[in-house]
Amino acid sequence: MKKQFEKNRLDLAYKRQLNYLNIVLLLGTIGVLSFMSTFMWKRELLLQGSIISFSIIIIAYFWHKKINESLKRISNKISDL
Repeated sequence: MKKQFEKNRLDLAYKRQLNYLNIVLLLGTIGVLSFMSTFMWKRELLLQGSIISFSIIIIAYFWHKKINESLKRISNKISDL
């Protein structure tokens, strides 16, 4: 019975991490696209827009990497049960 509770807890943690992963992907793509489209209209601010877009991409990448590692760890725990 205890293994079933542990599996349920890990399943919920896995679903929560999947939600976080979806949020990161959405924020990353929407954030970059909105900055790029805004700064394409104002050509004089293109350098600042590129820097901000690049920083959003870097933050989203590292956040995605962290969440992906967490998903792998949870998946391994589930398979061990």
